[in-house]
Amino acid sequence: MVEMTATTAGNEVVFKDGRGRVLRLTLKELLFSDRAEVIPDQPGPAAGGVEEIASVVLSQLGEDGRCKVLERAGHIREVLTGFRSGSAELAGEGEPRPEYAPDGLAGPK
Repeated sequence: MVEMTATTAGNEVVFKDGRGRVLRLTLKELLFSDRAEVIPDQPGPAAGGVEEIASVVLSQLGEDGRCKVLERAGHIREVLTGFRSGSAELAGEGEPRPEYAPDGLAGPK
């Protein structure tokens, strides 16, 4: 991609291919056409990949699954920070528990 510009017709993207040829597409055409393909320059999620990104997988969970994930995330944040919310400012009642208290902080006894 060489350039991205806003025009009266909408957003346009200018590309240069490996042979030096220039191609100009509207952003809409780029996103919905077979004329262009995103080729990543580093590993990670891709549109054609078999792995789904976490947000896609989590959005498909039912209420029970979401509750389990939120509970586990709270445990992980508590181990890492001492607080289930991940923050002393949003500490729950009795937090931090002594076994998870960061740097000598202690909850109520």
